Amino acid sequence: MVFSNPMGMDDDRLKNGCSMILDPFGDILAECRSFEDGLVIADCVRDKLTQAGGHRYRKARRPELYRDIIGGDSESEQKVAWID
Repeated sequence: MVFSNPMGMDDDRLKNGCSMILDPFGDILAECRSFEDGLVIADCVRDKLTQAGGHRYRKARRPELYRDIIGGDSESEQKVAWID
């Protein structure tokens, strides 16, 4: 999983950037830790994907039970100050 965190001010909050790459267990594989532009690369071991709990839940999904709930049109209501 890649967690991308913006840098700069968002209303009255300072966003520090600290983006990171996490493995399926939430362990940090790589992290950007400066206020400068940066790039990190990490390797994720394929076995961790099937060992993680989410893999079991994905195989047990029953979309026929919630298709009507998620199948409709929707519009995001998220209002973020730094997005015009």
